[in-house]
Amino acid sequence: MGPTDRQLDDLDRRLLALLAADGRTPMAELGRVVGLSRTAVLARVQRLERDGVIRGYHAEVVLPGDATAHRARVGIVIHTPDVAGYVRRLRDLPGLSEIETVTGEYDLMVQVTAATAGELDAVLDRISGWPATVRTTTWVVLTRYA
Repeated sequence: MGPTDRQLDDLDRRLLALLAADGRTPMAELGRVVGLSRTAVLARVQRLERDGVIRGYHAEVVLPGDATAHRARVGIVIHTPDVAGYVRRLRDLPGLSEIETVTGEYDLMVQVTAATAGELDAVLDRISGWPATVRTTTWVVLTRYA
């Protein structure tokens, strides 16, 4: 059975988004995020691998001196009564700083700095994949003057 031979359900899609953001996420953590046991997540991931949906796991290597910082500001709209818990999860992500609650269209504004565009994309995918995240808008910083 190949990747086009079966439909992916919402849990499959959530697991794939989490693994695309960080392929080294432990099964127990994946289960905690999607509300399944470690064993159930492992069975799903193994099935996705067997079906060819997950074709491999890769390391993105940036050698010293080759990295150019990528910065972005991200506006986040959330839906959760536990804002403090959401902020704690943000603090655990690599490259996040200046996590702020704001007025207006967004609930939170964060700054993300990453060595590569791929790393920046992975952090943004993780934030977008959380159930409490309603919507994000990203502004990539082109020039910094101060």
